[in-house]
Amino acid sequence: MIRSCTSFFLLLSLTGCHILFPEDSREGTELSEECPARVASLLGPTTQFANYAQEMGVPTFTFDITKMALEDMQRLMVEGSDVTAGARAMAATNVASTAVDMFMDTPVDEKGAFFTGRDPALYRVRGGLQPKSTMIASGCARQQNGMRLIMIDVAPVPADPEPDNTQTTPANETSN
Repeated sequence: MIRSCTSFFLLLSLTGCHILFPEDSREGTELSEECPARVASLLGPTTQFANYAQEMGVPTFTFDITKMALEDMQRLMVEGSDVTAGARAMAATNVASTAVDMFMDTPVDEKGAFFTGRDPALYRVRGGLQPKSTMIASGCARQQNGMRLIMIDVAPVPADPEPDNTQTTPANETSN
């Protein structure tokens, strides 16, 4: 009798595990149609992305990479990427939420920066100049297995174009 009651109780508790421990939505591959709808719901009216009024801008994409496989994460690391950004933020404070805020405020480039060792693990990377209307689709296209786009910040179009290093200067002019 005790065994049957115990077995019945264990069976009941197993069927309710999904209620106590729901499946993590960050695992697996997200369909291309699902990403823009999910991201649009994250980028509500109080976000910097929603309040960006210009047509063109330079997006910085933030991805949750907590569920990403180590090999896949290593493929994101290119020469010059900032793998110590998250560690520096954690060293500056012992509060994880403050460290994440500091990491999110740190400018990144097209090589990216990582915040690992905590949940969520984050990857931030700057995209190229593009219309605001294409930024969500562009960020979703960058997603890989185990990665989820969670934020888009937009910087305005730079006022001064990059200097052209091919101009003739007195040092490289030839004499007549």
